[in-house]
Amino acid sequence: MNYRIFSCLLFMPDNEIDETDCCGNGCTNCILDNDNKPKPSKLALLAGKRNVILSYTNFRLISNKTHNGDAQIRLLHFVYAATTEDEDGDDDTILDIPPGHHVMLRAQLTDHATPLLRPYSPYWTDFAGKEFKILVKLQPDGAMSGFLSALQPLQVLQFRGPIGNYVHDTSSAKCIVIIAQGVAIAPTMPLVSQVLDNEDDINRIRHLICAQDLQHVYFRERLLEFAQYWNYHSCLYLTHQECTCSSNGREHPCEHLRKQLRYKEAAHTGRLDAKQLASQVLPQEESIIVIVAGHSSFQRHMREVAVNALNVTDDNIFLL
Repeated sequence: MNYRIFSCLLFMPDNEIDETDCCGNGCTNCILDNDNKPKPSKLALLAGKRNVILSYTNFRLISNKTHNGDAQIRLLHFVYAATTEDEDGDDDTILDIPPGHHVMLRAQLTDHATPLLRPYSPYWTDFAGKEFKILVKLQPDGAMSGFLSALQPLQVLQFRGPIGNYVHDTSSAKCIVIIAQGVAIAPTMPLVSQVLDNEDDINRIRHLICAQDLQHVYFRERLLEFAQYWNYHSCLYLTHQECTCSSNGREHPCEHLRKQLRYKEAAHTGRLDAKQLASQVLPQEESIIVIVAGHSSFQRHMREVAVNALNVTDDNIFLL
């Protein structure tokens, strides 16, 4: 396809943003911010194909599964609902959702006059197959949560994106500190993968996971796979890990917790604070990037902690 024609197609009126595209939840990376608006990525341009999700697009649900038997945590798998032209062999599209970006779900509920909008960050995408997966924590009495919990395979929903402004830089070696809270670990997984999957990427990852307890550490097996790489280290901070062991404490995890940890797993009971954060970075580290994923109040708090503990500027702190 001619590059000039392709570029024009990417910016057709269908891709324009208006006030109704905002979910009103105070997202860190709001779709109304010029820096966060859906736009073609370098990968899409190199492929010479259109990113199907730049405007609201139909995606069919493949599966709706619970995570570790917890009915409140769902793994949702979607695939692009191909158009007639696609099925006729004229498909000239891909699905590109860069790490650190989210997509907006638009759903029309029967008891709501206007569509509900909610942002979700995929933890896995298939560029050519046009599939993606999201991890969702259902909220009691939440309108969208009730809708998602009842979703059945083959139902079609609409998404648009990608929304965000984080761009991974491989030009120089850095220590990338990724702090994730609860289910917000999901969008940090592709951030880690893009570093570890590239043999030429010499950035170092410090993956700090803040969870209620060991049972609420999501993607634990995947974290153990990451731990096999020389430039990756993770640590769990468990705020409500219950144990009556007398040795239970921040510096020395109780024996019961220690026995539950796997090879190369590190854990602390209690919250991640400035002292703990500073201990994760070597004194000689000159260039540090901090990425925080979690609730807005958690993001604000960890930004302040990072500024004080690591002496990083706001320009080097990214909130997902």
